[in-house]
Amino acid sequence: MHHGHGGKSEEVDIDAERFFRVIDQGVLEHHSQPSGLPLILAALPEHHHRFHEVSRDPSLVEESIDVHPDALASIDELRERAWEVMEPRYLARLAALAEAFGTARANGLGDDDLEAVAKAVAGGRVATVLIEDGRQIPGRVERETGDVAFGDLEHPEVDDVLDDLGTMALKRGGDVVVVPPERMPTKAGIAAIYRD
Repeated sequence: MHHGHGGKSEEVDIDAERFFRVIDQGVLEHHSQPSGLPLILAALPEHHHRFHEVSRDPSLVEESIDVHPDALASIDELRERAWEVMEPRYLARLAALAEAFGTARANGLGDDDLEAVAKAVAGGRVATVLIEDGRQIPGRVERETGDVAFGDLEHPEVDDVLDDLGTMALKRGGDVVVVPPERMPTKAGIAAIYRD
């Protein structure tokens, strides 16, 4: 028996806190930092507040799923619950990006002309590039100059121009966001926001 320090519940609290810290650190190192993905806590409601207080993980989102994962019938059900949390954030982000693109273009800091965007990407001038999901534009981008050769080239290395531009933008420190067609702010398959 333990005597003289606040009884059993306080001990359990301290253990839970230490446990949460260890979990949080492990998830941060092995999942959040390498993946950059948002993190959603799925746990019994009574643990939410404590875990959020302890967590140092910047990718942990405010909303939680209020059920222990084991209580859900399947991984699909967990995925559905996670999407319920993420979808409003995702749609808000896409809307904000579309608006940012509109503003940038109005100020000469955005473009959806593929060849102009390719040159900007090659020059490291692109902060964010939006690429239409599922769209393919056959051709190749010259990585140094950003020159685009369209069409099914005789060359065996026919690529998808949009994929090439996405890869190039990432390598030069830009953000790449794949956007469903109905949320794209342009018809060109691409929209770029330039660095200031």
